Amino acid sequence: MRLQEVIPNLWLLDVSTAHVQTRAVLVVGEERAVVWDSLTRPEDAAPLVELIGEKPYFLVYSHADWDHIWGSAGLPDGGLGVIGHADCLRRFGDDVPRTLQRMQLAELGEWLSVRLVPPNITFTRRLSLDLGGVTLDLHHAPGHTADSIVGWIPEWGVLLGGDAIETPLPVVNNAQLLAGWQAALESWQQVDRLARAIPSHGSLTGRESLDGTVAYLRALAGDRQFNLPAKLDDFYRETHQKNLIVVDSGLALHE
Repeated sequence: MRLQEVIPNLWLLDVSTAHVQTRAVLVVGEERAVVWDSLTRPEDAAPLVELIGEKPYFLVYSHADWDHIWGSAGLPDGGLGVIGHADCLRRFGDDVPRTLQRMQLAELGEWLSVRLVPPNITFTRRLSLDLGGVTLDLHHAPGHTADSIVGWIPEWGVLLGGDAIETPLPVVNNAQLLAGWQAALESWQQVDRLARAIPSHGSLTGRESLDGTVAYLRALAGDRQFNLPAKLDDFYRETHQKNLIVVDSGLALHE
């Protein structure tokens, strides 16, 4: 577990499990705060609880994959609301509980503290949150999943990418969403004020995670001239091969 304040009032919490390393973000305004994703289990959220203190806060889901939403029960009661895309709420009645049941059965004794907390505030295209002195604009960005969103903090030039942005490469689940995904990220590349893109998985290097994801998606849809690291770990090597299969077959593996 690693907690760091990358700029004043913007905190990152990275947590590793046997399955994955995932990043949550805490944005603290003068009046309210936002927790961007709750990580994998309730105990992961403890460092964020201390930082939030008594400040009113929203919880925002970048999408409904398990490693981003299972820690919600560890956050303080009485938040201002749990926000996700309308498709995120739909998934809580579909694949989200099935995934939890499957993993609880596969790993007996694990995941018992997880309590699913669905969104109670949803949107379809865009939603803006005034935190007092700083704004978080939520934008639907389907690609990695149909319910994926990104968060833009214009005052700080920061884009919260969720899994729409990832280093060294993203996970492509649906070939039909690829073109729109690429176009959406290319539009963010044109925003001059954008100084930092923060993915939920991968390194923090200014805008490079955004640019690298766009380059990968272009190559995947085009000439297949990938500029990948010489050494990929097993997960990303396998992911790259799966991405090729998904796109070549026009498949939608899952949400």
